Amino acid sequence: MVVYRIARSKFAKDLSGEGARLAGGRWNHKGTPVIYAAESRSLAALEALVHMSQAEFLIKRKVVTIEIPKSIIPKTIKTSDLPKAWRRYPPFFKLADIGTEWALEKKDLLLRVPSAVIPEEFNILINPLHPDIKLVKISRIEDFVYDNRLQNSMK
Repeated sequence: MVVYRIARSKFAKDLSGEGARLAGGRWNHKGTPVIYAAESRSLAALEALVHMSQAEFLIKRKVVTIEIPKSIIPKTIKTSDLPKAWRRYPPFFKLADIGTEWALEKKDLLLRVPSAVIPEEFNILINPLHPDIKLVKISRIEDFVYDNRLQNSMK
């Protein structure tokens, strides 16, 4: 399986989940490390973009390609498993409960979750606490620049 992250240049090689541990996220509470990735470059870009301010738009970024052995099957959460308004922002604590419990159980390396931005597509959460994290490899890091037209649509 190949997944993608968009990251600031200085964090491109980081697979610790530290950013999510410090800030928390839709699928994890503060204090729980998780690596957020997406099944496509475009979804990774969009997921990062929705959290950016105008000033952050100009920060240099990288697209990180991550390879995971095909033998590792992700646990999957379907939209039908979630509360009705699961896409809202700020997100329900229930979603962070789900992801935090998954991470702390250390049963599955991967959790496949629907994107709140495009619910028909999926993000992949990687558990840096899982013993198989050593099988997760960064295969490529490339410069990533958003098209300037996207900045025009930002507040």
